[in-house]
Amino acid sequence: MPGKSCVFIIGFSGSGKTSVGQILARYLHGRFVDLDELIEKQQLQSIADIFRERGEPFFRHLEQGAFEQSVRNARGTTVIALGGGAFENPAIRRRSSENGTTVYLSCAARELYRRLRTCRDRPLLEVKPKTGETHAKARRRKIAELLSKRLPNYRRADIICSSTRRTPAQAARLVAHRLESLW
Repeated sequence: MPGKSCVFIIGFSGSGKTSVGQILARYLHGRFVDLDELIEKQQLQSIADIFRERGEPFFRHLEQGAFEQSVRNARGTTVIALGGGAFENPAIRRRSSENGTTVYLSCAARELYRRLRTCRDRPLLEVKPKTGETHAKARRRKIAELLSKRLPNYRRADIICSSTRRTPAQAARLVAHRLESLW
């Protein structure tokens, strides 16, 4: 893989980027970096707290910095899990393409809701129900809206792999197989 040492895992929150990425890094005998975890360590606070206290634009600034740092520090094969909205940033999309292979972990909206329904640490999914709407329905609506908005950029990935009805290990094996055929 000359000149392209990174594998960037993209996808919606709950699609399995971290779980699949960790397993994939082991398969590839490489390192794993989770951008959200890196930001939390650097800032000494959770992503939810950063959103709440400083707002999404500040978080996106931190995200770009963590991304650039991860690419600069990549040695050998490095699997990097990006946050769910990171690929909306044109600079991150461009740098991902220049420095590696992008893998979109797709997942059905219904499955994303099932995986995320009890999570309270996803700031963009904390939505107020409309009149006559339950919290569950509001969250499903928000997932569908964000997914629809992000899909055009997610679909720019070099590899698309569904994580719906797959264990992280199954998805990682499939991604590894597709990477082998691409490389």
